[in-house]
Amino acid sequence: MKDLIILSPGQRLKEIRKMMKLRQDEIAGDRFSKNYISMFENNKRSINAINAAYLANRINEYAKAKGFDINITASYLLKSDIDLAKDKCEKWLREVETNLDISDNDYLLNLYKIIYISTKYGLNNYRAKALYLKGLMSFNSERYQCAMTQLLGALVYYARESDFVYVSDIYEKLGIILYNKGELHQALVYFNLAYEIFINTKAYERCNFEELNYYLALCYCDMGQYSMARKMLELIETRSNRIIELYNRINRALVV
Repeated sequence: MKDLIILSPGQRLKEIRKMMKLRQDEIAGDRFSKNYISMFENNKRSINAINAAYLANRINEYAKAKGFDINITASYLLKSDIDLAKDKCEKWLREVETNLDISDNDYLLNLYKIIYISTKYGLNNYRAKALYLKGLMSFNSERYQCAMTQLLGALVYYARESDFVYVSDIYEKLGIILYNKGELHQALVYFNLAYEIFINTKAYERCNFEELNYYLALCYCDMGQYSMARKMLELIETRSNRIIELYNRINRALVV
């Protein structure tokens, strides 16, 4: 997959030159020798900012004359492998987060590419975000085992970075997965971890606190701890059908 190949500055120069069917001496002009261009292309000599500007200008002049729809910037010839890897990850991430018409296949393909490139170049923030988004997709599709693996992979990074918004959300999702698997005590552990973060950090203002209270109440109710379940429900201002239904269930259990 060509997207996953990141070329060195010299390789980029060579690729553009060959694509435009130019000789090394044509690119060199009166500033460099053919041998100098060869050293650039084979990474035996680095390209500085002045040389990059000259070479980009030469390429663009030929592109215009030959009818190629390209415009090379000096920065493209100067960027390191890691810089280009970041650019690619940013582009793919922007597509999955802003393109509402993106297909599921393209969505997953972009995430795969981000995970591959970010792992190769040590870009842990992009890897974590891709794993998180992949985990959400698996979670929403009820592929819970996949979701748990992916979300735990993202959690390692976000916990280390103390990014409480992501950490609390992942804890909540893991709790829901375990609840749906019938592992109530384990689910309650994750729900309480998320609850602590909500209460003690700014994540409280940016996350769905009522959703977490509902699942805590549901978990307590299923475990027969009805007073605790009611206490959690009383913190919820919204009175949706599922909240009313859970209230009724708790009241019936308390009467009996």
